[in-house]
Amino acid sequence: MKHALALVLLLAACTPSDDASPSPERLDAAARSQCEAAGGMVMIAGLSGAEFCATRSPQAGQRCERASDCSSRCNADTRTCETYNSAFGCHSFLNQDGERVDICVD
Repeated sequence: MKHALALVLLLAACTPSDDASPSPERLDAAARSQCEAAGGMVMIAGLSGAEFCATRSPQAGQRCERASDCSSRCNADTRTCETYNSAFGCHSFLNQDGERVDICVD
């Protein structure tokens, strides 16, 4: 019983408290306005939770057959250029040879 109590106390001591977690970085109002005025979209950068400005692809929504057809990714399911340039999340896209690639990025 003493060992079980000691284990519980040890595990509790190793658990990070909410107070120690840093707040994710947020764009200030000026950066947010500048991003949106340029046609970008404020998004969350993976598990860090930080905000960033994802720029809009000039080819957004256009048909594509391979990576070089888009400045963003060529979506493998819709075969259209993705609207925003964002590396984060899970994506299915066409590579330069027109082959499907599935990837998740944090």
